[in-house]
Amino acid sequence: MENPGGLNEQFARENLPDATLIIHDVNQEIPGLVASGEADVMITEIMEAGYYAGQDERLAAPLIHEPFTDGELGVLMPKGSEDLLDYVNGFLAKEKESGRIDELAEKYFYGYAEDDVLEPAA
Repeated sequence: MENPGGLNEQFARENLPDATLIIHDVNQEIPGLVASGEADVMITEIMEAGYYAGQDERLAAPLIHEPFTDGELGVLMPKGSEDLLDYVNGFLAKEKESGRIDELAEKYFYGYAEDDVLEPAA
């Protein structure tokens, strides 16, 4: 199950041609629908997968350490916000350098899925 028009829908269509793809308009409802058995799987970003697995014990994110693709997230702000841009870039650089970004990712994204991780194939 995917929400319409995004990269996750595109990935599912391109890589899961034999799957029956259900398009659901409200992205935030999809994890609950998967948890209740109305869909088998949701292809989503690792941050979202970890978050939802942490919010609902019926969900698992077993491939969280082995994402299908590499992607990046960005920040959207009004044009002409150079002071804000400088602040955000500086903040993120300090947090990355200190290891805080990795700590937060472990706590809030990967940590929820540790019990669900599949062992790599031998």
